[in-house]
Amino acid sequence: MKENFDHKKIEEKAIIAWKKNNIFSPKIEKGKKPFSIFLNPPNASGPLHVGNALIVAIQDILARYHRAIGDSTLWAPSTDHGGYETQVNFERETEKNSNDKSAHTDKELFLKIEKFVENNNAVIKSQLEAMGASVDWSRFRYTMDEKSLLFVDQMFKKMVADNLIYRQLYMVSYCPLCATFLADIELKKHETKMPLYHVKFRIINEDENIVLTTMRPEFIFSVTHVLVHPNDKVNAKYIGKTLINPITSQPIKIIASKRKWNAKDDKPFLSPFSPSFDKYDYGYALRYSLPYHNLLDWNGKMIERYPGLIPLEAREKEVEFLKKNNCIKTVDDSNIGTTLLCKKGHITENLIVFTWFLRLDDEKNPLRKPAIKATEQKNFIVMPQWRKNGLTEWMSKMNDWPIARQNVWGIKIPIWYDVSQPEHYMVWFIDKNRTRQHGNLKDILDKGFLLEEIYNGLERIYAGKNAIWSLEKPKDKPCLPETDTFDTWFSSGQWATVVFGEPGSPDFSYFYPGDAIVTGHDLLMLSVSREIMLSLYLTKILPYRMVYLHPLLRGKDGQKMSKSVGNVTSLEYYLEKFGADITRMALISYLVNQEDFYFAEERLDFFQEFSKRLWKLSKFIDSVQSYRLNNIKDLALSIEDENILKQIDKLFELTGNSINRYSFQVAQERVCNFLDLLEKYAKTMQSEGDIETSISLLCDMFEKYLIVLHPFMPFMTEELYGKLGNKNLLATAKWPRFK
Repeated sequence: MKENFDHKKIEEKAIIAWKKNNIFSPKIEKGKKPFSIFLNPPNASGPLHVGNALIVAIQDILARYHRAIGDSTLWAPSTDHGGYETQVNFERETEKNSNDKSAHTDKELFLKIEKFVENNNAVIKSQLEAMGASVDWSRFRYTMDEKSLLFVDQMFKKMVADNLIYRQLYMVSYCPLCATFLADIELKKHETKMPLYHVKFRIINEDENIVLTTMRPEFIFSVTHVLVHPNDKVNAKYIGKTLINPITSQPIKIIASKRKWNAKDDKPFLSPFSPSFDKYDYGYALRYSLPYHNLLDWNGKMIERYPGLIPLEAREKEVEFLKKNNCIKTVDDSNIGTTLLCKKGHITENLIVFTWFLRLDDEKNPLRKPAIKATEQKNFIVMPQWRKNGLTEWMSKMNDWPIARQNVWGIKIPIWYDVSQPEHYMVWFIDKNRTRQHGNLKDILDKGFLLEEIYNGLERIYAGKNAIWSLEKPKDKPCLPETDTFDTWFSSGQWATVVFGEPGSPDFSYFYPGDAIVTGHDLLMLSVSREIMLSLYLTKILPYRMVYLHPLLRGKDGQKMSKSVGNVTSLEYYLEKFGADITRMALISYLVNQEDFYFAEERLDFFQEFSKRLWKLSKFIDSVQSYRLNNIKDLALSIEDENILKQIDKLFELTGNSINRYSFQVAQERVCNFLDLLEKYAKTMQSEGDIETSISLLCDMFEKYLIVLHPFMPFMTEELYGKLGNKNLLATAKWPRFK
């Protein structure tokens, strides 16, 4: 053996051997319980980062261990088209190259993003191989492959038939620059200075004023009510009175609030009730039938007052108006407010528009109730255990799910609109001269544009209240397709079912449901809850028996690593410098306390030293194994020999138990510590006892040790196992049975 090892050559050699022998593609063995997991599909928005590598390391430990103990083991690889996040990343790359995305039609942009994703998928596959992921590539799936698209289409149609899909006005977070709606959980909070305006409102038929406080004076014109709780000892006396809106001179009624009273959380001032732009107030207005209306257009600009201005510009004019009319008492310029940003860092606004929803509480086909009931069962495990309550609590309070996005990149919602009454529709399209047009469909048609031209260049359609829609293209009626795409969580939410193939197929019947899902704790609400709901809806069976939530790898900015945020650390850096084995083991070592962490290079240095020790011991064994006896069963053993054999038997048992309990760090630490005993035995045997017996025992123990270490360190152990003269691959070796 060479003095030092080259991790690149070792890794390349092992990957070629594993591929050639196709050892990770399981057979369906009827009557034998399988072990199945799937790679929670990473977004094809860019290459994997070192945070993604933690999932790979954990799942590979599970897959290699279960193969070793004889289970028919499937680890299905997959990637996600990524929807909004992928489009954000593509546009960021486009901007870096000084290219303007607006120069392309949506169809051209889709094709460019498709090529971008194809390249990323190829990179991700090579990275998974480089990490040693023992996945079955023959079962690779992608959320926009042909089978997946068909599955999503069929499920959506089933949901429509089951009365789970509907359109409704809803206040959505909207990014005017990205031209897309965002779920609350996708938004990033940003604290910034926002002046707090104390505005005087006159009480009708009285000389007294009431001061209401707001950070959004540009929307005061929309205020029609003020809520005051009856338990508010300071302000309850105003209930029943009417104010005059200082902008419009229209009445503002002060009414009793039905919200839960909490004196500790009560604000020291009154605020206008603002359901037209505040989500908290909007929810209250829906429950108690109070008025609201949409204030902004699709460009994020004012509709009624100061039309064409963005809210910040309108705010300046409104403050000037209020000051001129002596309606501002004071301004607190030191006030800190919260703005909500999209993933590109743009400020979002709230729009009230018709959008598509998934109903969670239908009487005949409920999604929420069965999911909560199933997850409350004792045989459904969430680790860490305390997060299980968080899962059920989240599902119990989830609102109906707005499933539409306005991305170019994504899976189109399969809907057709009957546009026989074109006045109910807004359209955005590129005409035959490549000029962008938009407006009310009736007005557009009246200008002489043909529906065919609009259809060919259609980029967005917005359907109003009286729109007529269907799943199939209407015959003999003018029609246009829906341009909205599904929220990416809608397609990936079905993934725990889709990834195992078509229901009823041999693969699905044998490998579904999966044994476990491994994912970051931040995806418990976004992903896990939805996979549970949708899989139960489709199959009446939980998609997996165990949810393992790992801590998050933080970027240098302290935030979770994210490709769309741009704070990722390149996986290639660690694979190039340290290799896959060391990177994997260093990541696993952070699982000891389940706290989010920053990946320190000192941790990698420790495992690099461990690998050098392992290589050195193997070199010694290679130099003496010619003295190894063929049969060690009948050898006369010393007390020390008997003791270390008992300890390695115990190692097999305890390591297996720890992996079965998903205590990966404990298992890895136990295996690594055992190297001390082997090194000590190698040193002492050279001066004591029967040297041939000791060499034979050391070789035998080292071979078994490599089997137990293999799930954690697959590349070097595969190389060293071959150096012992084994013709079979270590990845196919059986887990040693302890006595």
